[in-house]
Amino acid sequence: MSWKGQERREYPRAMFSCKIIVKSPHRELVSHTENIGEGGIRVNLEEELKHSAIVDLEFFLKQNKPIRCEGRIIWVVKKVSPNLRKPTMFYTGIKFRGMNIEDKKCIKQLVDEILRSKGNH
Repeated sequence: MSWKGQERREYPRAMFSCKIIVKSPHRELVSHTENIGEGGIRVNLEEELKHSAIVDLEFFLKQNKPIRCEGRIIWVVKKVSPNLRKPTMFYTGIKFRGMNIEDKKCIKQLVDEILRSKGNH
């Protein structure tokens, strides 16, 4: 399936950077988010994860308590840096699975706050 330029997300996303730990059965990757919504998150990883793979997520919004849930890799785009000193990055879209209602509410509140402050909501 190819992307035809249409927005297909069920939930709005907001640009937001926070620490995230993505755990697969064979590795643990630490990175930062690019954007977030109630349904999922975009991260830039230095390793490619397989499409449809299930991962464990742990990320830190504004509160001290981390949000933990599962996620499924929805898409991966390889970005090769022209600067040889910078690593190749894999822009990765992850759909949340099994997130509790309180954490979803926290994400929705954060996204609404960001979009309102930018005049997009």
